[in-house]
Amino acid sequence: MVQIAAALQFIAALTPDPMRSRPREPILEFDRTRNPFKQAIVMTPLEHKDGVVAIPHGHGLGIEINRDALDEFRMRDLS
Repeated sequence: MVQIAAALQFIAALTPDPMRSRPREPILEFDRTRNPFKQAIVMTPLEHKDGVVAIPHGHGLGIEINRDALDEFRMRDLS
């Protein structure tokens, strides 16, 4: 989700290219496969609605990392 948030912020900063009266919206590949880690890692998961992913608002990339999920999903020492 962090990379998707970064890509969304980048896309939001782009100017229409080429310039035209009705610019085409940028395209983002968005994986909709269920992934417990991907959904848990951010406090508010990024979702799509009608094929559109909203650009998250907030500091930095606009997302807040769920630190408890990082601990839950971290690799444990097997020794």
